[in-house]
Amino acid sequence: MEKEDGEIARMQLNATDYLLFSVKEYKGKTYLDLLKYVVSETYTGFTKQGVRFISDLFPEFEAHLAQVKKALPKKD
Repeated sequence: MEKEDGEIARMQLNATDYLLFSVKEYKGKTYLDLLKYVVSETYTGFTKQGVRFISDLFPEFEAHLAQVKKALPKKD
């Protein structure tokens, strides 16, 4: 499977869906995209599901992810 423009990583969600992580430039600013990407017989590409935010917000995003990680139940 070819990489998309700016793609950093891809996480498989199920048999056809991925969460695609990418970094892109737009009008001189850097953005982080977390977008749902589908590969199926009828359609391959991005869906309308996802989020884009300016890279300046990444430290706050990372801090919230740490809080989410703490809130998840511990695995044995």
